[in-house]
Amino acid sequence: MAVSESKKQSNKPEDLELLKTDVASFASSLGLSSSDPSSYSGFNDADFRKTGPLRSNKPEKKAKQAPNAKSTKTQKPLNQNFKPSEKPKPKPPVLSLEDTNGRPQRFDKFKNMPKLPLMKANGLGVWYLDAEELEAKVVGKETRVEVRNVGEWKSVVEKKRELGERLMAQYVKDYESSRGQSGDIKMLVATQRSGTAIDKVSAFSVQVGDNPIANLRSIDALLGMVTSKVGKRHALTGFEALKELFISSLLPDRKLKALLQRPLNHLPETKDGYSLLLLWYFEECLKERYERFVLALEEASRDMLPVLKHKALKIIYTLLKNKSEQERRLLSALVNKLGDPENKGASNADFHLSKLLSDHPNMTVVVIDEVDTFLFRPHLGLRAKYHAVNFLSQIRLTHKGDGPNVAKRLIDVYFALFKVLITEAVGDQEKDKGSKQGNAKASKSVKHGKGKSLSESHVELDSRLLSALLTGVNRAFPFVSSSEADDIIDVQTPMLFQLVHSNNFNVGVQALMLLDKISSKNQVVSDRFYRALYAKLLLPAAMNSSKAS
Repeated sequence: MAVSESKKQSNKPEDLELLKTDVASFASSLGLSSSDPSSYSGFNDADFRKTGPLRSNKPEKKAKQAPNAKSTKTQKPLNQNFKPSEKPKPKPPVLSLEDTNGRPQRFDKFKNMPKLPLMKANGLGVWYLDAEELEAKVVGKETRVEVRNVGEWKSVVEKKRELGERLMAQYVKDYESSRGQSGDIKMLVATQRSGTAIDKVSAFSVQVGDNPIANLRSIDALLGMVTSKVGKRHALTGFEALKELFISSLLPDRKLKALLQRPLNHLPETKDGYSLLLLWYFEECLKERYERFVLALEEASRDMLPVLKHKALKIIYTLLKNKSEQERRLLSALVNKLGDPENKGASNADFHLSKLLSDHPNMTVVVIDEVDTFLFRPHLGLRAKYHAVNFLSQIRLTHKGDGPNVAKRLIDVYFALFKVLITEAVGDQEKDKGSKQGNAKASKSVKHGKGKSLSESHVELDSRLLSALLTGVNRAFPFVSSSEADDIIDVQTPMLFQLVHSNNFNVGVQALMLLDKISSKNQVVSDRFYRALYAKLLLPAAMNSSKAS
């Protein structure tokens, strides 16, 4: 009873005041005294209190979070629509079978169309051999394209191209439902999606080798490796894989044809006709992709990375050696490397061109014409001209077949370059004279020897090129036929005598050797030759020359 009475009494206001005073005195003894001297207690908890009502913060927080939550809810679908289109953009061109929207590259527009009679996907051998057999069976090998109206023919080709795309969609679907259900193909597909870069390249290559028509997108994935600008770490592997595929299984030993070059109006609407149209459409697709591959090789041959540059140069030579498709562009890219700023790159191009001519001697005239166009490009450096002439002077010549014509073509190139170099030298001398007359101080520096270094270095670099040219003429002239040699002598002899009297002693000796060979072949030695020879022998440079002759 006493306890209950004390509890009841503790609820009185007097007891509460006493409790407050006890707590305040205890707080003041701990040093927590009040800063306000007018306060009755020794403890001030204002610093420990939260301002504002305690319960009113929770609805305020909810009220603040509500608009934010609404904004996040409205922004999330925007981010969800935006992120998938942003992230995959750099990835699909490298190693992926998906397009920029993240979906597989399928023929969706032909999904609901009825099937046409077509060859089975499992029965494909070597595609170009099957195409030749079907062409001989359906159309005939001697059938040619007859075009009367270009506009009508283009519309026919567009319709057949769309039909070929539909046939390819049907063929791919047939391949996926039959051959694609095997365990090996499923393992390759899994490797393509979640394997390392080298494993993906191997999987793509195996699928293309299994059926190139049904796995055209695997070729596109490999092309994405070599054409992508994201990085160059996959380019070396991609170039090597595509080279092996194009040489071993994809390219025939002839040039590829487009649908415009095919007799499409002679195709019947039968199983063999549709199958032949599918093979022709695939050939056009392959032609476009091989052109992209060659363009990627050209860009890689101009790359700053030496390993990639030399790899591309070697692949260009291998393709030129084995296949005839795009040979003009590949040859132009290989000849263009004679002007590489690095001596190693130019020497590699010289080596590959010489090796190409030893493998295919019939390409000699074509290669000489390409080097000829390269030599007379505007603003071409003397170093590039020297490498080109050095390659031409190493071409093997013979008296049989087209050997005399090749030698005559080389001599024409040499003397045409002679004329260009002489006109450039005359133009430089006229510019030097004008600068001397216009500037008196410059003339004094030239007299004192300050301007000699520039002119002498220019002459030395030109003399190196002229010596290479004369060496080439000396090698090619004995293989020229006697009837054409007389014309060369009548036209080019004055230029050779002009070179005899040049400032460089070695160039003069080379020109005298060529004149001696010309005169001995004609058995006529002119007095002008002996006069020039004795004039050279009386020069002081004859005693100090490094030439043994």
